[in-house]
Amino acid sequence: MTSLRIELSNLAATQRLGTIIAHHLRAGDRLLLIGEIGSGKTTLARAIGSALHADPPLTSPTFLLVSEHQGALPIWHADAYRLPPGSDPLVAGLIDERHAAGVTIVEWPEQVRWPLQGEGPSHVQVELTPGSHGDARSATLHLGDVERATSLHRDILAAGIEVSDGS
Repeated sequence: MTSLRIELSNLAATQRLGTIIAHHLRAGDRLLLIGEIGSGKTTLARAIGSALHADPPLTSPTFLLVSEHQGALPIWHADAYRLPPGSDPLVAGLIDERHAAGVTIVEWPEQVRWPLQGEGPSHVQVELTPGSHGDARSATLHLGDVERATSLHRDILAAGIEVSDGS
């Protein structure tokens, strides 16, 4: 597993990171967004959806559990916050066989017992931590695909976002 730690100074940097991540996603990917309330999970998900031309635009799916969107890839945006800890994602309806055709973005994935969670190439995890002021935050990306991590690292640096070695 390769990790990248990224410092995001403001909301615009979080949105740029979402756009960069979106350009590296492919069918079958599961993007797990971890962080406390207010850490930027939904902001990042919205930016990813926007970059993938999500229709309708992504919003917080807290009361829907899963929302479905069309775009450059089909997108399923899930929020497991209200699920009991240890829930089965298949039984809860968070994932199904259709998701292999698109991208599944899951907020609060730690509430779920993932049967397929691991370090495979389709597994991308982002941990968000609020920063010391305003909209600043840190993001740590964990990727099972070294080539994708290298490409993401290059694109994040090119966007002027600070990256430190998180391995």
